[in-house]
Amino acid sequence: MPPQLSQPTHRTHYKKMFLTAGGTLGSRILGLVRDQLCTFFFGTGVVASSLLFALMIPNLFRRLLGEGALTAAVVPVITDEHKHGGRPAAFRFLNQVLTRGAILMLGLAAIMMFASWGVSRLHGIDGMLAAFSQRDGIKEIFAVLGVPKLGGLGERCHLTASFLTLCIPYMPLVCLAAMFTAALNVFGRFGVTSLSAVWLNVAMIGALCAGGFYFAGGDLPQIALWACAGSLAGGLVQLLAPAAALWREGWRPRFSPEPSPALEQLKIIFLPALAGAGIQQINFFTSRCIAFFIDDQSLSIYYYANRVIELPIGIFAITVATVIFPALAMHAARGERREMGASFAHGMRLIFAINIPAAVGMIALDAPIIRLLFEHGKFTATDTQAMLPVLWIFALAMPFYGVITLMGRALNAVKETKAQAKVAGWVFLLNVILSPLLAWHFAAIGLATANLASAILQYVLLRRLLKQRGAEFSEESLLKPLAQCLGASLAMGVFAWGAWRLATPAVAWLVNHSTGKPGEGAMLLAVIIAAALLCGALLATMRYPEYALLREKLSRRKQKQAPPPETD
Repeated sequence: MPPQLSQPTHRTHYKKMFLTAGGTLGSRILGLVRDQLCTFFFGTGVVASSLLFALMIPNLFRRLLGEGALTAAVVPVITDEHKHGGRPAAFRFLNQVLTRGAILMLGLAAIMMFASWGVSRLHGIDGMLAAFSQRDGIKEIFAVLGVPKLGGLGERCHLTASFLTLCIPYMPLVCLAAMFTAALNVFGRFGVTSLSAVWLNVAMIGALCAGGFYFAGGDLPQIALWACAGSLAGGLVQLLAPAAALWREGWRPRFSPEPSPALEQLKIIFLPALAGAGIQQINFFTSRCIAFFIDDQSLSIYYYANRVIELPIGIFAITVATVIFPALAMHAARGERREMGASFAHGMRLIFAINIPAAVGMIALDAPIIRLLFEHGKFTATDTQAMLPVLWIFALAMPFYGVITLMGRALNAVKETKAQAKVAGWVFLLNVILSPLLAWHFAAIGLATANLASAILQYVLLRRLLKQRGAEFSEESLLKPLAQCLGASLAMGVFAWGAWRLATPAVAWLVNHSTGKPGEGAMLLAVIIAAALLCGALLATMRYPEYALLREKLSRRKQKQAPPPETD
């Protein structure tokens, strides 16, 4: 009989979540440092938009594959292979996927590099675009739709193509790395996978600092090229670190072009999973493309507002989904329907307890958060004011993004991917209709609004699909935990808003006495900690289920540690 994966419990879930959240927290904090360096050097101007757009394309593959469809499709199949044939069967399947993935990704990267290099060699793009926008009929259509002028787009395209030529090789590196991390997740090795983005951010931070120091005179495109080179160095480490960890688990690379039933199963799952798990990222990508064509600033405003909410989403929602997903796949493989439903409800309650308070806190402390994170160097107070409404809309969408992630993983665990693809189609259609209509008139605000509407639609459709798929996903009611989180979060938001208003004179005094950002940051951190403790206390008072489980575990530990009673 092949060796069995260990039976997951709430206790092991918590341990793995803390481990994964720790690595994810480090990577997200470093990601913010990287973004702060970008705002310091580039602000929200043309170089910032061009660099962000160039990095966005290979990063789309990282999000779709590393954090989305590839993991969602590979994990259930590897779990099945391990269940029936042990590690040799799991590693054999992994090598088959790696062989095909390497050939496909390297070929695609070569084509994209050649195309971007060709665009970077073109001159006079601005003139061609200006002439196109002034042609008979085009000018009138643009005026009716409210499409902004295309001035400056040529420079953005030229810079983006130059940056993209250097960034594209990151794509095959991170896609192959995603296959390694998916296998490591099946074997419970979450620590290595959670550090994956850390290597990328460390490399880019080092490259930005080196480039900024070397080109201290302000050659911004050259500094941006250093950042692109840093992404390549980070991608290489992202590939080698999980490969080394998997080697220690017994994996050895083999060129495996032969077909197998497991590969056929993967083909059936992958494309629908790509649509289902990646629709959020595809919608973000579509919105960013539109923002890139509007003006020099819209993409930067949209991107940095989105990055602020990605911190809690990445630390908590993706962490919960990453840890719960192998357990869901294992329960599904064993036919343990009730246990699968319990794990799903457990994950949903954890996401409620973190993402809803985080969303309310973002809205209550909006301006100080943006000012502290980004308002330095070329990023001004005007940019902060432009970002505020975009952050509000993204904060409202944040709880939906969190639960959608877990709902999609639950459906992937039971291999319900075709229906997810249909849902993704409707969601993409709504976003692609709303985004240009709202963007031409409201710029980044309109794009964020279209994303919010798409997230709500996806939640509604996935919830209905889960109910149709099986009673186990709705056996435990989530209405009461949701109401508890909403009540505690609103009370916490009022407290945070009032506390910051009371602290404003003290903050002004700190700034005037040269304490500046550190003093303001310390005050903001104190308010956030106090608000989080209040929210936690309220949820504990309401007997929120996860707090009750934690209290029960702590009580059992105390009983085990207590000395035995003395006997005569």
